[in-house]
Amino acid sequence: MNKNRRNNVSLVLVIAFFLIFIFINKDLKDFPEVIIAANTKYLIVAVLLMFGNWALDGIILNVLTNKIYGKVKFLKSFRFSLVGQYYSAITPFSAGGQPAQIYLMSKDSIPVSKSSLILFNKFVIYQAAVTLYYLIMFIFKFNFVSVNAKSVLPFAIFGLFLYVVVLIGITLLFYKPSWIKPIVLTLYKFLSKIKIMKNLEKYKYKIEKFVEEYEISAEKIKRNRNNNLGLFLLSTIQITFDLSVTYFVYLSMHLRKAAYLDVIAVQSIVYLVAVFMPTPGSIGASEGGYYLLFKPIFTKNLILHSLILWRAINYYLKILITGFVTFIDHLIRRRKKIVI
Repeated sequence: MNKNRRNNVSLVLVIAFFLIFIFINKDLKDFPEVIIAANTKYLIVAVLLMFGNWALDGIILNVLTNKIYGKVKFLKSFRFSLVGQYYSAITPFSAGGQPAQIYLMSKDSIPVSKSSLILFNKFVIYQAAVTLYYLIMFIFKFNFVSVNAKSVLPFAIFGLFLYVVVLIGITLLFYKPSWIKPIVLTLYKFLSKIKIMKNLEKYKYKIEKFVEEYEISAEKIKRNRNNNLGLFLLSTIQITFDLSVTYFVYLSMHLRKAAYLDVIAVQSIVYLVAVFMPTPGSIGASEGGYYLLFKPIFTKNLILHSLILWRAINYYLKILITGFVTFIDHLIRRRKKIVI
């Protein structure tokens, strides 16, 4: 079974799980009535926040592409972004997004060394923003978690630890690009030893060329600290948009007691809990963390209804729209005899 077919099977299973959960759960028998009674205005805001999140991702990618590679239209960067988000959403640990973007960018004449650095720099900035954001929110709501959802506390701490470790690792690679060569060579030697990769010498030459171009581009980025700070702020806004979806779902259900900061802080901890889950979209951990952490806020009567709405906007809407963009892009390229 090839990768695309496996991804499609995973996607069908995820959607099937979601639909079965809605139809067999007795606590959701009044779901249609709750949706009809919901304040549509706030649900529209929640959807617009998701679109804003995607737009900011495209803007950040466009700025970095223009700095590292050269002038590229925003709509092209936005397309790269949406295709990447689709593959991230349907693969475990969101592992498919960046390889898909690198491949897509290479088909538009952006060298792999450039596209790798563009996405690596974007990842470093986003990882720095999200780690700092989640750390502050975790400290802010530590007492809430320890009292109301003690069972998820170890997972939240582990998730935060992973974010910090990844941030340290990628920052070191960014400022010490010479370390990339021995790491990749070791991996290639291992692949050659187990007969997965042939002609090791050819790949050694490619690595040397890649690292040389990477170092030149990395130095260019380091000299643009103000630009990186601006992108850090955009990433922070992007994260806030994503976290705020839950708050507007909360308002749509005519609930008002919880403060905005409380809701986005708890939502950030939900993501910390789910980060270790090796399923597309962190299926299972996301729902479980949401249910345990938001139950005191949404109350027992509305927690499952809010979970369905949040997941529909935050995840399934993303799959629907980014999947459509990916499909259209695929059709256009097939007509041009370029198969992705």
